[in-house]
Amino acid sequence: MLLAAIAAFSISCNEAHEEKQEAESTNTSSETVSPQQKAIPDKDKLLGEWTRTDASYQIKITELLDDGTMKAGYFNPGSINVGSAMWAFADGVLKIYIELRDENYPGSNYNLIYYPERDLLAGKYFQAVERVTYDVGFARAK
Repeated sequence: MLLAAIAAFSISCNEAHEEKQEAESTNTSSETVSPQQKAIPDKDKLLGEWTRTDASYQIKITELLDDGTMKAGYFNPGSINVGSAMWAFADGVLKIYIELRDENYPGSNYNLIYYPERDLLAGKYFQAVERVTYDVGFARAK
């Protein structure tokens, strides 16, 4: 009789455990949330003239190509040679990279992110001669 009671208890516990696992798997699958898709910002928002917020340096972006390159000029106040200029949509944001190749600018570069809510480019400027990195921002020239 004792064996029958233990067996009945064991079976009922096992059934309860299985029901709990089934309920948990049902809850888990119903709670699975697919990641929200972020809208891709309009890359053409990068086009235009941008003035650094702490100085008179300017970036002029005139064309964004589908291969990720862009046509850009840099001015301090005269023209500084741009060695390469690229844009990308990555990590949910528009980014630009501009490398300068000129006297006093051998490899200096900007890594900037576009903030559409403020119409601002902000990020890092690496000054190659001094080997120093600065936080910088560029506002759209009006």
